[in-house]
Amino acid sequence: VSSGTFSLEPMLEGKVAIPTMETNRVKLQSDGTLDKLKNRIVVRGDLQNKQSTEDKWSPTASFRSLKMVLAHVARLKVRVRQMDFIGAFLQAKVRSRVFIKMPAIYGELFPDLKAYCGVPVRLIKSMYGMSLSGKYWYQELQEFLLESGFQQSKVIACYFWKVYLDGATIYLLDYVDDCLYYGTKEFTLKQFEAEISARFDLTLMGQAHWYLSTRITQHANFDITLDQSRYCLSIIRRYLDTVGCANVTREHSTPLPLDFIPSADDNSVDETAAGVLSSEFNLDFASCVGALIYLALSRLDISHAVNKLAKFTRRPGRKHFMALVHVLRYLRDHSYLGIT
Repeated sequence: VSSGTFSLEPMLEGKVAIPTMETNRVKLQSDGTLDKLKNRIVVRGDLQNKQSTEDKWSPTASFRSLKMVLAHVARLKVRVRQMDFIGAFLQAKVRSRVFIKMPAIYGELFPDLKAYCGVPVRLIKSMYGMSLSGKYWYQELQEFLLESGFQQSKVIACYFWKVYLDGATIYLLDYVDDCLYYGTKEFTLKQFEAEISARFDLTLMGQAHWYLSTRITQHANFDITLDQSRYCLSIIRRYLDTVGCANVTREHSTPLPLDFIPSADDNSVDETAAGVLSSEFNLDFASCVGALIYLALSRLDISHAVNKLAKFTRRPGRKHFMALVHVLRYLRDHSYLGIT
């Protein structure tokens, strides 16, 4: 209420207030330990007007852009830092007329919200769950940066930079509420941090170490290492630990068996036969390969194997399943590799 999220206004005739719900989420730190438990009141975006033709897209950082930025950071020999916007969507103004309705019981639990519960209220600030909340937040941050003199990349729309009068430059890469930033002069960085902290509610997290589910290690000589070890271990737990074939404990030193030759001649005769193999191995071939495609973004050692196996996701044969299990065993034995 204090942030001006709601307004008591009459709805236009024919309009419907969107209901809300609660969500619960466990947030983990980069080492997999518990960070915090989150409970949010969110809008039922799935019940919003489906007739709206407004574009809901907003740009976010890709893994490719992350690698590009970190390569630039290493070349400049500076440190990349991180900031986290607290309740980012709640800080963006709603740019259309939207009404929601929260359960009346909330008024008993939160007396300061009583006047806004059980009745339609207009949203002035965005809430999580809205179909356009991501776009509204991006527009809010974009407008601030452009008004502050930043330029925006035409190729990576969530990448911004600003050249100051003293020759210093600051760069920023945004992924929704999580930003990486770096600059060529310490004083200018402090000035930027003060300016953006005055505009948004955020946490300055110091040197970046965790972004897009990837660990970032910044070395003393300004080299940077990326690894997806936690994601790799989750793949092993999901697919290898439950696979329906004998456990092999010997170390696998190559991503694929040395005698494996990728060939469509080894395909299953039809999709039914492939389904039988999937049940036998207790392994969803396409799902597993899809998970490995994202892992291969930082694991060049498996990129060839994943590329070859991806060609057989429709009708994989026994040899393809065995090769995929081999890849999983290789990852089990080499979980912590990355790129520098």
